[in-house]
Amino acid sequence: MMLKCSVCGAHVPERTAVEFPTATGTERYCSLRCAISVESAEEQAAGPKPVAAAVLPAPPREIVVAVDGSGPSVRAVERAASIAKATGGRITLIHAIDPAAIRLLPLDSAFAGGTRLGLDIGQLDENLRKDAIAQLERCGRICEAAGVEYVARVVMEAPPRAVADAAEHADLVVIGSRGLGAFTGAVLGSLSHRVIAETRKPVLVVH
Repeated sequence: MMLKCSVCGAHVPERTAVEFPTATGTERYCSLRCAISVESAEEQAAGPKPVAAAVLPAPPREIVVAVDGSGPSVRAVERAASIAKATGGRITLIHAIDPAAIRLLPLDSAFAGGTRLGLDIGQLDENLRKDAIAQLERCGRICEAAGVEYVARVVMEAPPRAVADAAEHADLVVIGSRGLGAFTGAVLGSLSHRVIAETRKPVLVVH
């Protein structure tokens, strides 16, 4: 039995006709080309399909920056300040002192040398805090120059954990590629790698 194609009018054996689904069921055509042409015409008649609105991530408003006095750390603050200025965000500066790392300071370090002059661990801890405050004040001036709101904190905790905890309510963590302090780079290894492992928040590593 022969079938007449409703598109081109060609007669083809019914057994070779192409069955193609339509909005109302199925239709049979002489070839797949004719079937596709019908589908295209139906789509054109229906008009363009609605395009889903793109969902863009919100700009970072709460930014945490790890501070340890190193060059990359200072550059991280500068980068974070430029981001916060563009987004109207706020910066939290974190300087973490690991109590466990104090006991591991090398004997020839400046801090350990102080213990040989009669300073006890308590005095050493106080010296580290004063140094941390001085570094935070320096970084705070960078934020002030950019016109960005900021808070600064000294935390007695392992740096990766301290930064990850601070990032719980943040949108972005900014950190230098390498720490130089005795309680970051020398003892803990790459702070940036450890912070990335500790938090699920976006981390920007600045060289």
